[in-house]
Formats: sequence, structure tokens, C-alpha cells
Amino acid sequence: MNDAYYTQEGERPELAALEVNMPEGYIGSKIMPITPVADKTGYVYYATLTADAAAQTSRTASAAPDATAVTTSNTTFSCLERVKRASIVPDEVKQMGGIDKADRVGAMWAKRQVMNALETSIAAELLGLSASKAWDAAKCLKDTQVALDSIRRYEGRTALVAGTKTLRIMVQNLLADDAMGSVFSRVVSGTSPAVAVEGLGLKTWLNGLAMFLGVDEVLAGDDAIWALAGTNEGKFAYVKLDASNDQLSHKWMPVFGKTFQFMPDGKNPWVIQSVPDRVNVRNLWDAYLYYDTTALNTGAAYVFEGVTV
Repeated sequence: MNDAYYTQEGERPELAALEVNMPEGYIGSKIMPITPVADKTGYVYYATLTADAAAQTSRTASAAPDATAVTTSNTTFSCLERVKRASIVPDEVKQMGGIDKADRVGAMWAKRQVMNALETSIAAELLGLSASKAWDAAKCLKDTQVALDSIRRYEGRTALVAGTKTLRIMVQNLLADDAMGSVFSRVVSGTSPAVAVEGLGLKTWLNGLAMFLGVDEVLAGDDAIWALAGTNEGKFAYVKLDASNDQLSHKWMPVFGKTFQFMPDGKNPWVIQSVPDRVNVRNLWDAYLYYDTTALNTGAAYVFEGVTV
């Protein structure tokens, strides 16, 4: 078999950098940002929300003010291995146009499967929480305000998170509602034909939904994960997003959660390697990732269910 149809052996950082799962991409890292860790297991100390207390109004002279203790909590993390292998035989490499193309195809497929596992884990942490309300288009503004009030003391940007399918159904429900339809349609479609056409685009009506419901951002996730039948179908959540860009923000800020990610070489979380398997006459691409998604403050999220056509 021609040597040109076999990949090189070793780790492939250039393949690890390839983007997968467009156009929606992965939204999980915005919800549970990555915190690199040097060990696969350990303890993590994190900030929790301290309840408000009335200011003291009758302090006795020379007496110290009453104090409310602001404390942290702790939990454990365990970064388990997730791995997937892709295989392409030399004949298929030829059909794909060469080993450069096959490297890209094999590595991206393997990486996508592992990233799907990570995204699924984050979706389970968020949408797996007990739902507090059922979706009702006619009451959406009132119910949204209840949800936003419940998470308002947590820092960060407010986001509506759901699968693209769920968001489309929510839009359909709003447009079909006698009370909300006319108002929402003006927000999404605009007032002129040119703007109305633009309003048909996914990004535009997501921005319109964010404006209508009063959130900073709407995150549309992959339906195969965020609207999966039997688990996440018909569910969405309001959640506070950590906007600090601080990998250690959980130590001083009560955030929803973090993804603790083990770095095998201390720099890169991904290990993607290619193997020319001449014994079995095939090429192999392996993608490895070690992580643990950990919800720290579930009060920073508010879940709805029951979104149906």
C-alpha cells in the first residue's frame, strides 16, 4: 500500500486546534467555564451566596458592630478520561484527496465525539436541575421576571439557554399567542420589509428574544444535546454567566459551576494523536480529554419545562 496514504505517528497539536460542530458550536464553556488543574483529583474551595441581613441601627456606643460570617464551601473533583478513536483505511484516504485531508477528517470526528460528551455533561448539570415552572407563552414575561429575580444576586450576565429547536418553538408559541404575538413580531421582524427579511435570520430573532425577555444573551445549543428527546426536550434555563474571565473566579464569586480540566502537559487539555497502523492496514486518530463538570451554586439557574408546539 502506498506510503503516501499513511498518517504520521505522534501527537498532533495542530489537529487539536481544529473547530468542530459549527454553526451553533459549543456553548457549554460559557455556562461552566474551564478551570485548568494540575491533578486529576482534588478538593476545590468555592464561594457561596451569603444571605442579605438588615443593617444594624441601634449599635451601642463603644460596642462592635454585629458581624455576619462570609464563608466558602468545598467539594471534590475527579477528572476522568474521555477518549474516542477514528479509523480510515488507505483506500479511503485516496478517495478523500490525500492524507492531509484524512488527518483533518479523522481528527475532527474523534474530537467532536469527545466534545459532545463534555457538552452533554454540562447540559445535564444545568437542564438536569428540577424545573421550577412550566412554559406558558401568555405568562412568559411574568414568569421570566420571577426567574430573573431568583438569580439576580449572582454576578454575571443573564442568559437564556436552550436547544435551537426549543427556542424556535418558543418563538412560534409567542407569535401564535393573542396577547404576546403582535408585540413580539414587531421586535423580531421590525417595521420595514428590509428589516422584516433580516428578522428571519437565526441570530436576529435570538437577539429579539433576548430583548423581549430582558436577558443579556440567548445561547442556542446543538439540538442533539440541548433538546435531546427523553432528557432535555422542551427544557430551557435562565442562568448567570461568569463574565470575569478569571479561571479562579469560583474562589471569590458565587458562580453556577466550573469545568475542571486536567492538563496532561501543563498547557493543553487535548491530546490528539495519529497512528499509522500498518499491521491492520489503517490510520488511527485518538482524541483524549480529562474533565469534571461541577455545579457549585445551583441557585444561579432557574429551569423551565414543557415547551411544545
